[in-house]
Formats: sequence, C-alpha cells, structure tokens
Amino acid sequence: MRRHKGFFKKYFFAGFAVFVPIALTLYIIKVVVFKLDAIFRVVPPKFQPDTYLPFHVPGLGLIATLILILVIGVVAKNIFGRRLVHWIESIFRNIPFVRGVYNAISQFVIALFSDKDDVFRQAALVEFPRKGIYSMGYVVGTSDAGLFPGLGSDYIKMFVPTTPNITTGFFVIVRRDQIIPLDINPQEAFKIIISAGVVTPDKEEGVPSNVPSEHK
Repeated sequence: MRRHKGFFKKYFFAGFAVFVPIALTLYIIKVVVFKLDAIFRVVPPKFQPDTYLPFHVPGLGLIATLILILVIGVVAKNIFGRRLVHWIESIFRNIPFVRGVYNAISQFVIALFSDKDDVFRQAALVEFPRKGIYSMGYVVGTSDAGLFPGLGSDYIKMFVPTTPNITTGFFVIVRRDQIIPLDINPQEAFKIIISAGVVTPDKEEGVPSNVPSEHK
C-alpha cells in the first residue's frame, strides 16, 4: 500500500506540475481572446465579421487590437499624430489621480521597450529593504550627477519589482560594489520575480523547472 502511495504521489505531482501551467495558460489565452472579441460589440452590426461569416471566428478581436496598436504607432510618428497624442496625454496628466497612474505606467512601458543598452538588461541582487535581505532587481543606469549631486559614477540606479506585479516596485540608488550581478537574462529574472521564486531557470531541457527534483 505504501509503495502504491509513493508511486501515485510521484507521478501525480509530476503530471500536476505539467498540466496546471498548460491549462492555466490556455485559460488565460481564452479569456484574453474572448475579452478582445467583445470590442466588436461597439461596432455597428453591418461592419461586424459575424454578419458576413457563416460561423464565429475566435481571435478576430485580438487581430483587430494588434492592427489598432500598429495604426496608432504609425499615426503617432507623424506631426499630426504627435500633436494628437500630446493633447490626449495632457488631458490624463491634468486629472489628479489619473495623472499619477498614467505617468507611472507610461514611464514603465517606455523603459521596458527602450532601445538603450542599460535599461532592464542586467539583473542583479541588492541588499533591500535592509541589510541581510536580498532583493532581485534590474540595473537601469548610472547615477545622474546633475540630478543627484554628490553621487558619482560609483553609484547606479536600480528598479526592484514587486511580486507578482512587476509593474510596481522601488527605485533605489546603490554603490556599484554593493550589488551582485546575476548570470541570467531579463526574461528568466521576470519569471523568478513573478512566481515569487517558485519557478527558477533550469538548464535541463524538456524538464519543467517547477517540478520537484525527486520527480525529475
């Protein structure tokens, strides 16, 4: 009986570790596609794809959203578009509560997709929030002497994300020799932070890193 229990536990948890991430990922994709398909509800019936197609095609909302984002990007790059974007941003930035939320999200997205080499390129550990406790974060550049007088190039700027919501976090300035650079790419660091350390980079291909070692 004990042997059968060990057999069940071993393979059940191995299957559980494989099944749950796949199921949740498919569920999230389904929810996203369903929500984005709902954007056609605001479109007049004569312009809706379901009016002309004999069956519903899931994912059209996602495609439409991607096309909309691309069109907005093209428009935002010309003179008229820049003026329009500036006008819309000025509205958001003049509303007290909305201003803070919009500015934070806007700056984070710009930094995340920046082409600069020193933005979210190096993951590192830093003693934060107190000595003896290490947090994982990203080096986002050297200290600006004009903005932070008294701090030279020996200090660096870091963004320490919160778990599991990486869009919020802490901005810290530390000495360069007080951080521990990590030999992992930004995507692997994001996985670790989002999962609260449960998922870690695994060098063995084909084996989920969140499967307990005794099941591998």
